[in-house]
Amino acid sequence: MLTSRIPLIDSHCHLDMVVERGLSVAEITQTLIANDISGLVEIGADKEAMLWARTLAHTSRQFEVYYTIGHHPGEAKSADASFGLKFIEENKDDERFVAVGEIGLDYYYHADEAPEQKQVFIQFVRAAREVGRGIAIHTREAHRDTVDILKAEASGLPVLIHCFTGNLEEMQEFVAMGCYISFSGIVTFKNATALQEAAKACPLEKILVETDAPFLAPVPHRGKTNQPGFVRDTLDFLAKLRGEDAEILAAACTKNTRDFYQLGLRGRL
Repeated sequence: MLTSRIPLIDSHCHLDMVVERGLSVAEITQTLIANDISGLVEIGADKEAMLWARTLAHTSRQFEVYYTIGHHPGEAKSADASFGLKFIEENKDDERFVAVGEIGLDYYYHADEAPEQKQVFIQFVRAAREVGRGIAIHTREAHRDTVDILKAEASGLPVLIHCFTGNLEEMQEFVAMGCYISFSGIVTFKNATALQEAAKACPLEKILVETDAPFLAPVPHRGKTNQPGFVRDTLDFLAKLRGEDAEILAAACTKNTRDFYQLGLRGRL
């Protein structure tokens, strides 16, 4: 079986940006229902997104919605990180606040800001430890520095590598450190051969799926605004790529998402 109907959770999306790009709530909801998506994790990577994400998490009734608090590495130099750090402390007892992220390093666009990125990254890792949350990592063209900081600062913390775009060896190094690996629609792209090799080999107990909506819509939705309902397409592609029963993969991805984010278990920590 290569088509799964086990409910999925989009482990990383920016629904605020999806709405900003013109998709109606009705359309988003319809696509979620049609694809059996039971919930999502809304990413708060800047001040406005944090506030929006928290409100969404506490007002959604039809779906499970959780949120994160972080600071995108692309804004390490241009935006003040103090609001996010304070917001983490203020919301530490909120069971809907499930991780610190996205945080990390991006040298593809912002290599010249590496010192500032590292400083902010470390600040948020330490904040996550203080409030007992895992960390959702953005890393692009910065594998070695990301690994070094995680080894130095994140020992014992749950770590999720969001929208993984690396190769087999990089995936294996992260997994050896205990990290979860999340695949986005990029893995469905025809030219993503190195990423597909990594996806084939990712251990079942460490794999997650995400949309990173509104970005990176998977095949067959290339060119469209991505949305959480499309996570099903990435799941089904991965099942075919891995030669795996999609029901088994869907169950594993959902379990891994719940385990990393401690969904529904925050009060027990």
